[in-house]
Amino acid sequence: MTKVEDHGEHFFIMLHFPMKDDHGVIASFQVSMFLGRNYLVSLHPASCKVLSELFESSKDDEQQRGALMKSSTYLAYRIIDGLVEGIFSILDSVQENLDSIEATVFDEKKSSADSINRARRQIAILGRIISPLRLFLPDIVKAQKDSEEDLSIYFSDIDHKVGKASATVDEMKEMVEIYKDTDFVINSERTNTVLSILTILFTLTIPATVISSIFGMNVPLPGGWNFGVTGPLDYFGPYTTLLFIFVAMLMPALIMAAYFRRVGWL
Repeated sequence: MTKVEDHGEHFFIMLHFPMKDDHGVIASFQVSMFLGRNYLVSLHPASCKVLSELFESSKDDEQQRGALMKSSTYLAYRIIDGLVEGIFSILDSVQENLDSIEATVFDEKKSSADSINRARRQIAILGRIISPLRLFLPDIVKAQKDSEEDLSIYFSDIDHKVGKASATVDEMKEMVEIYKDTDFVINSERTNTVLSILTILFTLTIPATVISSIFGMNVPLPGGWNFGVTGPLDYFGPYTTLLFIFVAMLMPALIMAAYFRRVGWL
């Protein structure tokens, strides 16, 4: 839970920031700080590179250490600013995923549903992390009450960055919804096309099915060739009935195909 609490002698700050693991899954990690007049105590995961690098640089560089130790509030600003900057690298990776989705979402032969769902999940997680930051970070400016230097402009810069990150997430959310709708429409059109073709093919075979069912019965029929006795239709020898059946099967199918083509169904 993100919060900024004023306890009189010190501020308690609890913030959450996004991180990306080796598998590309976005999660949040927590940074807690006790901020007093002359001290800052932080609780954070060992994997937090921003704080680790800041500590290492100040440990080996006396000038860097002196710049950070101007006041505890300034040190808190540098830590938070570094953590906020890390958000944009994650946003850039999500934007790359969206660009790859855009390159394939209009391809009718490919489905982007899985990629879109993963992107939607990443954006939703980012939104849940960044929104509280945008809400509570303005309260941190109150922590400079014990600082001799006015740090309002610094914390205002952080607010601007978080606002920019939040606006970027909102824009990504709109884009991924557009891609989702586009993928749904394209898949629906592809499905409708396949069903239309199958329906037309089935319809064209209906006359042949009916006629073959009638003449396929094991009973003598007029004009048929039954048990070596020539029937009334023997103009082409014993195959006369067969030819008539083929014509009777073919003609309705050709007529329907011509009609479907005329109305634009085929």
